[in-house]
Amino acid sequence: MITTVTLNPAIDREYFVDKNEVMKNQFIYNDEDLKIYPGGKGLISAINFKSLGYQDVQNIGFVGGKQGMFFEKMVQKQDIISNYIYTESEIRNNVKIIGREPATYTQYNDYTYRVEKEEVKELIVRFKRSISESKCILISGSVPEGVDFDIYQRLIKIAKDKGKHVFLQASGEALKLALKSNPDIVTPYFKHHKTILDMEMNDKEDYIRAGKEIQKQGAKRVMIPFHCDRLLFDKNGDVYQLSPKGYCIVNWLGSSDAYNTGYLDYAFQTEDFDFLEANLRGGAAALWIAENKEIYLQNREDYNSYLDRLEINKLEV
Repeated sequence: MITTVTLNPAIDREYFVDKNEVMKNQFIYNDEDLKIYPGGKGLISAINFKSLGYQDVQNIGFVGGKQGMFFEKMVQKQDIISNYIYTESEIRNNVKIIGREPATYTQYNDYTYRVEKEEVKELIVRFKRSISESKCILISGSVPEGVDFDIYQRLIKIAKDKGKHVFLQASGEALKLALKSNPDIVTPYFKHHKTILDMEMNDKEDYIRAGKEIQKQGAKRVMIPFHCDRLLFDKNGDVYQLSPKGYCIVNWLGSSDAYNTGYLDYAFQTEDFDFLEANLRGGAAALWIAENKEIYLQNREDYNSYLDRLEINKLEV
């Protein structure tokens, strides 16, 4: 089994219009112009794992209100084991308006979701009970209001005490505290923060310094997004840069989740683990999503065909 953790999920809604104009009514008549799907880091990776043939994949987190029931039904249609704690608050909505001519992209993210302390306690109990059969724990995304920033630190400690491999994608204070529990893999993200461990990220040297500091504070391996590249920090201290060649990005949504899936899938499928090869698979999966109008991966053959469009170079640091 694979367990993914999504504490702050949302219902994602995409509206496609000919031209995105303010102060003008827009009417959607075609199903192809409206997409509604369950969103949230970790959950998208869970759906990807199912597409790649994994039998038992569960998603743990919070959902709320009447929309939460709708959300869970969408998750269950993907054959994901939904392991959710229900809250009184309505689940979040993310709305994206995509114009065709000219090409525009406008996004509205809802962050009104709140979780109570008793619900956090229930999540901890549920997490302890439900990860026994899991090979790996993927913890990813932001933390909703009402949840202390040490939540990832607590979950990682529980998982590590049970001998589980932990992959963490987080930012801000939640990332900083989580490092105390020694996650195996860490990848920061920048949706809410332009800093890593309170350090401003400007040039490549800043990113390299941050990656080394993350390792110093407890992570075994680190992958940091650097524009369209990735900086890779292996456990032996070596640093590499993974770069795509000749790319044309049409879609960012889901690319980081695809990267995580491709990386972990290679780790699961290969006895002799190779950090760089795993990142090549992750990079190929992310590039496939970025160049196609898809949110989820479909099969390995699609993104493995992108492997020759990636290169990895060792950095002298």
